[in-house]
Amino acid sequence: MSASADPQATIASTEVRGTKAQRADALHDLSIAHVELGHLDVAARFAQRGLRLTGEARFHLTLAWIDLDRGRRQRSLRHLDSATPHLKGPELVRARCLRGLHLCGSADPRLAIAELTSVIRDLRRCGDQRWLANALIGRGIARCSATKLADADADFTAAQHLLHAIGEPRRAAMCLHNRGFVAMLAGDLPLALRRYEDAAKAGLDSTSRPEALVDRAEALLAAGLTGEAQRVLAPALELLRRCKRHVPELAILSARCSLRDGDPGPARRHRGSDVEFMLAAGKLDAVAAHRFRGPVQTRALGWLAQARRSDRRGALAACRAGLRLLDEHHGDWPRHELTGHALGLARTAREVLHWSEEHRRSAPLPPNDPALAQALTRLRRARAFGMSLEPFERDVRRLTLATSPRARHASGEPFGLPLMSFIFHKGQMRVVTVLNGRARLRDIPDPARLVAETRLAVTAGRTVPDLLPDVDELVVIPDGVLHDMPWAALGRRVHVVPSLRHWRPTGRGGHRVWVTGPQLQREEVPALQKEHGGTAASTVEETLRALEGARIAHIAAHGHVHPENPLFSSLELQDGPLYGYDIARIENPPEIVVLSACASGLARAFLDAGTRAVIASVLPVPDAQVSEAMTEVHRLIDHPAEAAKAVAHLGFSCYGTGTRVAA
Repeated sequence: MSASADPQATIASTEVRGTKAQRADALHDLSIAHVELGHLDVAARFAQRGLRLTGEARFHLTLAWIDLDRGRRQRSLRHLDSATPHLKGPELVRARCLRGLHLCGSADPRLAIAELTSVIRDLRRCGDQRWLANALIGRGIARCSATKLADADADFTAAQHLLHAIGEPRRAAMCLHNRGFVAMLAGDLPLALRRYEDAAKAGLDSTSRPEALVDRAEALLAAGLTGEAQRVLAPALELLRRCKRHVPELAILSARCSLRDGDPGPARRHRGSDVEFMLAAGKLDAVAAHRFRGPVQTRALGWLAQARRSDRRGALAACRAGLRLLDEHHGDWPRHELTGHALGLARTAREVLHWSEEHRRSAPLPPNDPALAQALTRLRRARAFGMSLEPFERDVRRLTLATSPRARHASGEPFGLPLMSFIFHKGQMRVVTVLNGRARLRDIPDPARLVAETRLAVTAGRTVPDLLPDVDELVVIPDGVLHDMPWAALGRRVHVVPSLRHWRPTGRGGHRVWVTGPQLQREEVPALQKEHGGTAASTVEETLRALEGARIAHIAAHGHVHPENPLFSSLELQDGPLYGYDIARIENPPEIVVLSACASGLARAFLDAGTRAVIASVLPVPDAQVSEAMTEVHRLIDHPAEAAKAVAHLGFSCYGTGTRVAA
């Protein structure tokens, strides 16, 4: 088998005519060209015509390759057996290479490694660069099976360079994709996704290699993007059906997606050894045996199974071990399942507080990457032209995952202030109150009703229900429906934080920024800027530049909250939306942010980026009352909790560290 650099050109220019030998050569060339394009049925028909015409061993060899690619191993071996007695020299070495590739599917990958290592030496002596690349790829696959990941990456890299040198960029791109698979096995999800992305850009044709879509879907599922994984799997299923290839992993992966979506039916129908399916079937002993070997997520699932089959003490130890493993490898799934199991076992108030913090731990920040910035610009443009946003949002998510994330800003403790930490778990809202060093745990019977009554009381100007302890100042960590509570209206200086990790020390200098969105040309912003000084901004790029290193940012712009992904929530500026993803890319975010015209849904994006305090409302604010309220806010801005309390009647609250504390 030899290939042309451009199989499409070969197909267009080759005619089966002339002498018997010329027709045989044409049939062989057409068969190989269609193999390169993934048209295995067409390739097989040309090879079979050539075999009928001449009976030559090279057609048996080509059919052996095609059937191996189709997963028809026995037919492939029969063609090899027919071809081998008639082969010599380089053709015989190629047949040995195919036998080595067959061994890649054996129970012992060492057999394939040994055979292909011998073949690689002979191919180097023959100078057969293309088949040398084939053998290196096969040995790389076998080394993956043997978990010799560094050696596998070296084989795929060598094959990639060889294929580039002989003018086969599409197959070189597949080698880069294989290196992404190695990174996936090593537990480096960002590197895996980056290599998959780079391979696609380098010309990997997923229509001829739909297995690449299966790999990519598995990485997306590992990242927790079940919907994305299912969307990638759908065309892979159709492509593999069309070219009659059998990929057992496809059905398993599809069932795993269903399992993550809460449908265990397909997983139960698979009686194989997939660890996730065994866990769903309650085979805890079998899954727990995997906690010391295999990929990171498999081991983490092993620790989850160990937790589920152990007594309370052993279960908590297993949860901690699984979380340590995920932390070491920057893994995410099944973190939520591990922390949720531990939270269900927590008895004391201190234990509930600890495990609730673990349970709500945020993912790392998106990378500050130029490609991500360009993707966000394309998303803004699509929104401006009324185009479907889904493919552009998908690009943003993919680029976020394909680049190593940034660590979050360091966090502190609430410095002795009273604390109320709410956690909603298994249908029950509970609160841990820490007061004067003592922690207490109690249930909140109907939190939704409590929020509704409080909001109604604030709107009507009536006395609000008394939920808080009798203190002047405290820190609140809400959960579930309690995120909609107008905390500052409850008669205390309240600092609302998403978790204890969001408590920030202060003391930084910096400038003020005044941002105005469209349809909000109020007198409020010019008057405040005239009094306090600072920089004005109205476009996305102006705003991002101005927010960098600012002390106070006042933003008068309407907001849109994305129901599924908070990072797609946005502020509407003059030239388009400023997304949570944009905010997360700010290296030195503002110390204090005032959102005068939008709901509090954007507060989390600023707090995650490192902002100390955000003043925002959970209620719509009448324009007529904004100017006076904002004048009062900026008079007290050095103490954001006091500032929010002064305008609590409008639904404003302070999110984050709303008091001055020593740095």
